[in-house]
Amino acid sequence: MKLNKLIFLILLLIIISLPRFNWRPLPEPLNKFVGGKPFDVEQYEKYVEYFRGNTNLVSELEGPFSYRPLVPFLASYLPFDALTSINLINLFSLSIGLLYLYKLLVKFGFQEKSIIINLIIFIVSFPVFYYTTSGYIDASLIGVLLIINYYLFQKQYLKFIVSFLLGIFVKETIVIILPVMVIFFMSNENSKGRFIKMILPILSYIAMIILVRTLAPQKGNYVWKPSIEIFVYNLSRFKTYLTFIFTLGIPGILSLYLIFSAKRKNISKDILLPLATGFLFSILLWIYSLFAAYSDGRQLWTSYAYTTVLSGYLIQSVNNNQFSFIKKYFT
Repeated sequence: MKLNKLIFLILLLIIISLPRFNWRPLPEPLNKFVGGKPFDVEQYEKYVEYFRGNTNLVSELEGPFSYRPLVPFLASYLPFDALTSINLINLFSLSIGLLYLYKLLVKFGFQEKSIIINLIIFIVSFPVFYYTTSGYIDASLIGVLLIINYYLFQKQYLKFIVSFLLGIFVKETIVIILPVMVIFFMSNENSKGRFIKMILPILSYIAMIILVRTLAPQKGNYVWKPSIEIFVYNLSRFKTYLTFIFTLGIPGILSLYLIFSAKRKNISKDILLPLATGFLFSILLWIYSLFAAYSDGRQLWTSYAYTTVLSGYLIQSVNNNQFSFIKKYFT
């Protein structure tokens, strides 16, 4: 793909995310539906100021937000207010992730036309519009997840481990890569060494989570604890269902069709099983959020690292059929 097309895609990503930059108000009545700035975002802003030297804020930092230091730490070095700095880091991370998603699609042998369509569907989506620059850190998580996926499927193990460790410091839900990794190595390697390759990231995740939670500045509270009360609250919210449907989006719908249709037989199991695992565990992550957090589409956004590729096989199949029709009747 030519450089100008990649630049266009990154510019499109920026344009799609701009309307929500810094929690910018939306036209009524949408703004009433969205509500005010979330507690999560306020916590990340305080974390940035903490890294800038305001240690008095340690008494206001709470878990699990204080267990996610990397984005606030990087944002603290930018010469802008905390919220703007967080969102610029998010944009940069997701843009880099987009390039790695492109590289992954190339690795899987997609045609350029299909790649462009896949990337546009990824970009022109509800989660990119709604979450990327609104002050959450999930866009950075998705960016790192796309990088980790690429190195996993490329079997570049050292780079996979390094990027995974970085991901732990972005957000603990990077754990979704672990079941994908297990299925990938079980499907793609037969050597005894594959078990060591699987165990090392798992142990690293446990060790890093313990380290982060031990050293993180916080006043001792952990906001999101699983409970029936949170579950009932989430079930009572219309936004819970709406953001799930919007975030599932075209990639999710096409992926479900692919997985439950005979067309899945056209994809190697070495590729299909890890991708389907990532999709499945993204859904399970969202289900867990119903019990333990303010549930919305962010918890399902990780699925795009997998459904963009899965749905791409359908898109490429359609393109190939179109070309076959042209060849049949016009040559």
